[in-house]
Amino acid sequence: MTANRLLALVMAAFMACSTARHGVAASARPASPADTTLLRSGTAFIVSRDGYMLTSAHVVRGCQKIEIWPGNAPPLAARLVAVDDQLDIALLSTKRMVDFAAMPPAVPLKAGQAVIYTIGFGLTPSTPRVPVLTQGFIDGTTWRDGRPLLVIRARLYEGNSGGPVIDTRGALQGMVIGRYVTRPDLSVAVRSKEIAGFLKAHGIESMSLRLRAQAGGSRSEQLSTMASLVQCAQAR
Repeated sequence: MTANRLLALVMAAFMACSTARHGVAASARPASPADTTLLRSGTAFIVSRDGYMLTSAHVVRGCQKIEIWPGNAPPLAARLVAVDDQLDIALLSTKRMVDFAAMPPAVPLKAGQAVIYTIGFGLTPSTPRVPVLTQGFIDGTTWRDGRPLLVIRARLYEGNSGGPVIDTRGALQGMVIGRYVTRPDLSVAVRSKEIAGFLKAHGIESMSLRLRAQAGGSRSEQLSTMASLVQCAQAR
């Protein structure tokens, strides 16, 4: 089986799993207006001070309504600004002013050398807004449509889609977009280099600010501050 064929199966299963758990996800919604139906849940994270966020394109595809749930605050309406289906990246606008954003690393991590951390929402049906933090390692690189993707050794789930991947210094290494069907301990992520290129192409001067509390705070605190639950709904 070719690398592209294997990765296609990986991505298809990751997206199908998100859809297959529709019933569970629907029960996990923090608040559900009577006139809407929840389609999918995932994770989004801040990439600019003026409220732009990134998530996986498959999380918000076909949504009539997108909501961001930042911490314990009320939900924010989000607007889909741009999508790259090949990279599985979606840019959202929330008009939420913040003083922090993700920052890319000066030097990418090498396979097997560095610890990474990521976060996911909606993994627990009864408490979808409670983040699930995961530690793992960069396992290597794979290719999809001629573009490199990070392979992460960490057991992740569909709620991790769109979650930021940071290193021990707090720098953004990538964004989770899928996992391997036959290897549940392996997941894949878009690299920060491709993320930066996508944002630049859409005029977002992002990822230039470090989280103010980053130096003294833990990686879990950083991830919890920059990431939120994102939910996709449609009218009934």
